[in-house]
Amino acid sequence: MKSFFVIFLFAVAAGCAKKTAPAIDTNGTALSLALNEKKSYGSITIMVSRIQESRCPMNARCIRAGEAIADLVISDNKSSITVSLCTGADCERQKTGAQARAVLGTHQYLLDLTDIIPNPTKTLDKGTQKVICSIRKLQ
Repeated sequence: MKSFFVIFLFAVAAGCAKKTAPAIDTNGTALSLALNEKKSYGSITIMVSRIQESRCPMNARCIRAGEAIADLVISDNKSSITVSLCTGADCERQKTGAQARAVLGTHQYLLDLTDIIPNPTKTLDKGTQKVICSIRKLQ
């Protein structure tokens, strides 16, 4: 009978435990976003506002290799900032790269572009464009 009472107390205590919001992964969270799609990361929202594709398609002869650029809008309740991320051989010409920092209030976030798909250098698929990236809170 004592063991039943102890188990009952643990069950009640577990049911009364305070529920907390999931913590932000400080190692980074992977995101896949289509144009104008919004996703939340902690207290901020990330949205892709523009995708510019100029990478040379596979089996084509191009004057330059090209690049793909995605503009992401990162916003909280008070402000927003737009960052550009670039992938491809000609990103230096665009003076942008695959990483960017976003500062909102007292918080900094690091965005790291993995790819913009479909990647014309690897496939002829013309599916929905998506930005594959990760975001990590720095402070």
